[in-house]
Amino acid sequence: MIAGGNLLKPDIVNSDYILYLGAYPGHSGKPMQAIARQAAISASEKKLKFDVVDPVLAGGAVTPVGNQSRWVPVKPTTDAAFAMAVLRWMIENKRVNEEYLSSPNLAAARGKGFNSWTNAAHLVVDDPTHPNHKRLVRPQELGLEVPAPDPSAPASVKPTEYFTVVDRSTGQPARHDIVQTGDLLFNGEVTDAAGKSVKVKTAFVLLKESVFSGTMSEYAKICGVPEDKIVEIATELSGHGTKTAVDGMGNTAATNGFDAAFAQYLLSAMTGSVNKKGGMLTRRNSYKSFAAGPRYNLAAFANRPAAKGVNIGRTNFAYEKTIEFKRKKEKGENPYPSRLPWYSLGGISDNQFVFSAANSYPYQAKILMVWMANPLMTTAAAGGKAVQDELKKVERVPLIIALDAFMGETTALADYIIPDTTPYESWGLSNTEGSCPGKVTTLRWPVVQPLTAKLPDGRFACFENYVIAVAKRIGLPGFGDQAIQGTDKKFYPLNQPADYFLKAAANAAFDGEGVPDLNEREAKWQALDEATAAWKNALTPQEWPKVSYLISRGGRFEGFGLGFKGDNHNYPYTGCINIYVERLAMAKNSFTGKPYSGTFSYTPECFADGTPLEQVFPTDKWPFKAVSYKAKFRSVSMLVNTSLRNLNKTNAIEVNPQDAEALGLKDGQKVKLIAATGGVAVGLLKTRAGIARGTVAVAFGYGHWEYGARAHQVNGKSTGGDPSLGTGVNLASISLIDPKVKTVFGHSEMSTGTAGRNGGAFRIEKA
Repeated sequence: MIAGGNLLKPDIVNSDYILYLGAYPGHSGKPMQAIARQAAISASEKKLKFDVVDPVLAGGAVTPVGNQSRWVPVKPTTDAAFAMAVLRWMIENKRVNEEYLSSPNLAAARGKGFNSWTNAAHLVVDDPTHPNHKRLVRPQELGLEVPAPDPSAPASVKPTEYFTVVDRSTGQPARHDIVQTGDLLFNGEVTDAAGKSVKVKTAFVLLKESVFSGTMSEYAKICGVPEDKIVEIATELSGHGTKTAVDGMGNTAATNGFDAAFAQYLLSAMTGSVNKKGGMLTRRNSYKSFAAGPRYNLAAFANRPAAKGVNIGRTNFAYEKTIEFKRKKEKGENPYPSRLPWYSLGGISDNQFVFSAANSYPYQAKILMVWMANPLMTTAAAGGKAVQDELKKVERVPLIIALDAFMGETTALADYIIPDTTPYESWGLSNTEGSCPGKVTTLRWPVVQPLTAKLPDGRFACFENYVIAVAKRIGLPGFGDQAIQGTDKKFYPLNQPADYFLKAAANAAFDGEGVPDLNEREAKWQALDEATAAWKNALTPQEWPKVSYLISRGGRFEGFGLGFKGDNHNYPYTGCINIYVERLAMAKNSFTGKPYSGTFSYTPECFADGTPLEQVFPTDKWPFKAVSYKAKFRSVSMLVNTSLRNLNKTNAIEVNPQDAEALGLKDGQKVKLIAATGGVAVGLLKTRAGIARGTVAVAFGYGHWEYGARAHQVNGKSTGGDPSLGTGVNLASISLIDPKVKTVFGHSEMSTGTAGRNGGAFRIEKA
């Protein structure tokens, strides 16, 4: 696992083999078209083979004909069991890249031709009686010297941490940063600074013990993939050097989704393909824009106060640090369970803030602002009546403000709706999502006049103008005439969106060697002077020719394929690829108080208190697990396009033909999809062989109850009310509520807070 989440994506163009776990090249991921084109071309030219391990055959670049790509059906939420089997075979057959894994620091790895490193050889305390049990061994604990901290370093810079490995050349413990090759398989004792023996194991040994805790046949039975097929995939993955990659996406949206995400990085680490040509590359490599750039510092604003306090979503914060925990301890009470789960890992999560707001926990949300999000439609269980009823209560959320171009499901609950702009009416700078190895910064600018209300000063209603106006009204620093600092030490205004976005474009244009000026003839051809006249004051005369160059070309793009030096990526992830995650090992389940494992493993779906889902809802009564997948011709923007909408007017409740036959159901029949915690959806049954047994698949994007499906009164006039926009089933609305949490709360993963969009317990009946 790596810090910072899902930072790596396959280098499709240069790869020999890619294993997709819950991701489809061309049907999911960003940008879909580029991914599909790259995968299809590489496969057709016989350069690339890839396997898609997923409960649903969804299309994209996957085809059932030919031998370059295969669909491998797997039971929902068992991706980690599949990965355990692959890892076991690779370790057992010595098909892991030991030279890479035994390099305990970046310099050592680069000396061997790699461009990343792992903690596979780092030592972990393996004595339950030791006060540092499950912690990585620090050299100071063994009496080894470490460099003194730099006294001139800013307080915000964390001191360098040092760990311990057994140097394979000497057989002795040493500081990780000075060792070339560590002993991957060390399992024994070391002597601490006090002369006492301490039992330790390497991270790799702990991983090996975990994956060897089950047999290949046991893992195959769990995930539903035949053992011989697993061996074929493991052979391919480990048979192409570093020109292999592993990708995942929707499979991580489950209550054991952390394991699935962990598996992606572990499998890539086993081959040493991280930061390698044809392997796993960093995504979102871009020129400086919204940063401390060469022209403006957009990373900080004049006197802008820093955010403080605890994230209302309860993520990335240990329960043991909360006031609730401390008060229970002071009273002599068992502090577990917490009222709602707390997650020691994970980033800011919109799915968890919904449940926090609905329960006024850990504190009340006084004002809820929603922009570019529709959590009631997308978050598992959030669209149910119980959650919506709570969010409608003034005592829960006194004020809801939505900034939206559409009347979405969440927006419909708002007290105030600020009309927002759509892409052709607005600014934006984006970067590549992983399909390109080089730097990319795209520039979107308003090419049509917004259809939102025109304000007295000539601006138009939108998210950015609303934020600027409110900030100026309440006196928030960092807005107004003296807001953005230039590298010339002067301060420049932030009064309109162009003031911000064009300065970001200037940073991108001047980054590094910079771009050329747009010549006058080309500017005239494109009428750029006329088009940009309203924003002339946002930049200096020196900046406009280079920013115009970006505007004329839609951004700045490094030459495709120039992101490498030899077979190493120019923009590598240089942090540690964690085979052992100490932070996770030190964290506890906020309901049980039990610690997590820092080692990769397979954990079946569980509720908040650790009770296995199938113990509460047995499979003989609830035989299906549900999967939400992306519809090819369905999105919010496509709803207003009748041609695209008519291609797929509705979705279906999809199952394998054998499952339908066992239930006595037929294709096209109206059925009820019933969730074990009470949710019910009615739709048409569709049988197809591209669904794994025991799986019910539902395409996302259907089942709207807003977005024009329901009529609203605007200025005394009725608008919307087209029921065809709301056809189909929305799986998230009936997803499981956690019965072990004594309030309205969606079934979620307990270490990161990921919503249980996939999996659960369902049955199908005649409607």
